[in-house]
Amino acid sequence: MFVSKPDDIKVEEWSAKLPTNHIVVSLIDMNETKSSQKLCTACERENETESACSWCVNCGEALCKSCDRYHRRSKASTNHKLIELGAGVPNDIPLHHADVFCKEHPENKVKAFCSDHSAICCMTCVMLKHRKCDNVGSIEDAAEEKKQSDEVKEYEDKLNGFKTSLEAFVQNRVDNLQNLDANIKRIKLEVDTLYKELSKHLEELKTNFMLEITKVEKEIKPEIEDERDEMKSKIAAIDNSVALFQTNMKHAPPAQFIQAMEKLIEQKTFLENYLKDQSRKIKDIEVTFNTNEKVLEMKSMIQEFGKLNVNRSYTDVMLHPTQATVSYVCMRSVEPILSSKVWTGVDIEGIALLECGQVVLSSSDTNTVELRDPNCSDVLSDLSVQGRPHGLKMTGDTEGAVAVQERGLVLFKVQNNQIRKVSEIHANVNYDFVYHKGRYYIGCGNKIRLYNRNRNRYNYSRISEISVNNEVGYMALCDESSLCYTGYGGNSVYCVRMDGAPVFTYSSQVLRCTVGVTVDSTGFIYVCGYTSRNVHQLSQDGKLQRIIFNNLKAGPNCITLNVSGDEVVIGCNKKVLLFSLI
Repeated sequence: MFVSKPDDIKVEEWSAKLPTNHIVVSLIDMNETKSSQKLCTACERENETESACSWCVNCGEALCKSCDRYHRRSKASTNHKLIELGAGVPNDIPLHHADVFCKEHPENKVKAFCSDHSAICCMTCVMLKHRKCDNVGSIEDAAEEKKQSDEVKEYEDKLNGFKTSLEAFVQNRVDNLQNLDANIKRIKLEVDTLYKELSKHLEELKTNFMLEITKVEKEIKPEIEDERDEMKSKIAAIDNSVALFQTNMKHAPPAQFIQAMEKLIEQKTFLENYLKDQSRKIKDIEVTFNTNEKVLEMKSMIQEFGKLNVNRSYTDVMLHPTQATVSYVCMRSVEPILSSKVWTGVDIEGIALLECGQVVLSSSDTNTVELRDPNCSDVLSDLSVQGRPHGLKMTGDTEGAVAVQERGLVLFKVQNNQIRKVSEIHANVNYDFVYHKGRYYIGCGNKIRLYNRNRNRYNYSRISEISVNNEVGYMALCDESSLCYTGYGGNSVYCVRMDGAPVFTYSSQVLRCTVGVTVDSTGFIYVCGYTSRNVHQLSQDGKLQRIIFNNLKAGPNCITLNVSGDEVVIGCNKKVLLFSLI
């Protein structure tokens, strides 16, 4: 990206103020340790040239024999790690790095990380600005947790996805250029063949038309080539980001790693927007030729050689997925068919499906969470929750949670056909919750309270809450920035931003006693009407698409889709209804 120099500063002064990328500098230094021709850094400061024989990892400097000897003897550097220069230098030596200082107190090094504010800080900041925060820890622990987080893995996947998408766009441009060349060659051949069959009277027309073809060619090809070259430059930038990302993951100190990740995440957002913009703008260009039939009929009637058409159509290049997704079938175009019905013997308040096909359901009759076989008939294991359970969701492949009314969330794990409790989140929960990127959004009265994961995997602390206009019933995550919830017992479903700002409200006289709600991968919302015994399907902006599962024999309490998206599961009192979408 081209960056303009400010007008009020000299080039030398401006360049001197540019921040140093210490990771890149350290990589260069590491590479130079493998060369036996490096000069002594200490001697160079005195304008002397001596061949270096060793490298100080702590100082990041090359040393000659004399300086090496003094370096080892000096009390200040006696514990420094020195390695011999040459081909035998290991690849995993620690990189020399610069300290990171606090923005608020530039004289202090950063020592801590506040999870509540997602900020690195010095000890002065900890005592002054973060003394009331619950989640302040060492920056080393924060960086290690960040490295293990889904966000880092997702970012790396997205970078690779961006590169794959851009490579597909480049290949599309290459193919388009080849097709364009072939079409133009074919058209020229047709024109030339037709010309030879005509009299010299057509010479001027032929010449003019060939000029028109050349003009169109000169106008079109640079456009495609510019798009191709621009995308190639983006690929080069991503390659650089991937290399820096991997180096930061392996070598960067904690504070520097977090700073680097912030910059890389900004680039991720830019690339996402760029790819979306290109997928809307880019068009395939085709040149065709329509012969003027009058040329073949009569020379005296010919006024033109033909018509040259330039067709632009949107490319069919598909964006490469940047994270793991499943291909759901949208129920808008498929009529679900009841494929099975299972009598469970217990009232079902929440239901979820595992990838292996097993079913987890919450029962208000027995106050338990049950793990059942794929047919939902046999109970493999159960977990007592000491209260009335309602909404239930899987938050990972084997981990999930259930909302226990007025008590909180019980977090559980399913393994080896057993379900066991791993932790609790104490909250005055109504009926349900949603989980997103390590955070729980829990419906409590007319508020949605946010609980953030601490350093302990199963330990969560309340960090904030948002107020909404209605008591929160059952909940579902719509997308990265919004969630929806039912007004329990009413006839409405509400969608709000993560900060509580309303998006839409849907109400219907034929949707009575709203309870369970879910969202498919295409963004369509499905809300259960217990008394009206139906399910309403809504678009992303809250418009009714259709009423499905109408006139059910029992009121639906909860609804979910299986992992592959081709089956819909509804809990109705003591029954589980399985609908097929194929």
